[in-house]
Amino acid sequence: MTDNIIQNNKLQLMGKLTAGLIHEIRNPLSAIKLNLDYLKMLKLELPQDVNESISDSSEAVERIQFLVENLLSFSRRKASDIVLVDINEISKNAVTILKGESQKKNIDLVLDLGSDLPPVYFDANKLLQVFLNLITNAIESCYDKGTIKICSKIKSAEGVRIIWSVEDNGPGISDEDKEKIFQDFFTSKASGTGLGLSVCKMLIEEHNAKLSFTSTKGRGAKFIITFDSNLSNMGTE
Repeated sequence: MTDNIIQNNKLQLMGKLTAGLIHEIRNPLSAIKLNLDYLKMLKLELPQDVNESISDSSEAVERIQFLVENLLSFSRRKASDIVLVDINEISKNAVTILKGESQKKNIDLVLDLGSDLPPVYFDANKLLQVFLNLITNAIESCYDKGTIKICSKIKSAEGVRIIWSVEDNGPGISDEDKEKIFQDFFTSKASGTGLGLSVCKMLIEEHNAKLSFTSTKGRGAKFIITFDSNLSNMGTE
């Protein structure tokens, strides 16, 4: 399961990096195309071999643009992936999946799930991935015979919001690491990949939610997801 989570994180991060690279390619590519179009306007003043080179270059640019647009289209989130999901149900599924990992370290996974939570629009598989990542991190950070609390509740101040959190009683996060905790490839673990938290943040923000944390060195860490009530609008996008 841990290997699958890591591989999934790598694929998610690769998609993120690829999308960023494609956006960086589009601007200079557009500039090249504009300059080639300008040279085409001067074809009567240019030698035949130069015009042929311009034509070949234009065709190559158009092929690259076609590939870029296809990749961007492929990477865009599909509306059909976004459905109404039960946060509590996905929390229970995540705990069931990770129960074996927690038992190896004599760690108790304690669920404290609020009642009557409204469903939210989210990609169910991606939300499960986020929960698995955050709970796995808590298990790895927790002391032997520790306790991890997974909670959900409604917060009514300034609009209805659902707050989901996972809290461990491990060593906590140093002030220096707090600044880098969501950076790609950053990890404080000897065998860590540095992919989990950056991917979690990406997936959460993809769905207009928010991932944050609180921690005091030596007194554990708590990661919090805030699902805004505006998520109900996502189903009609």
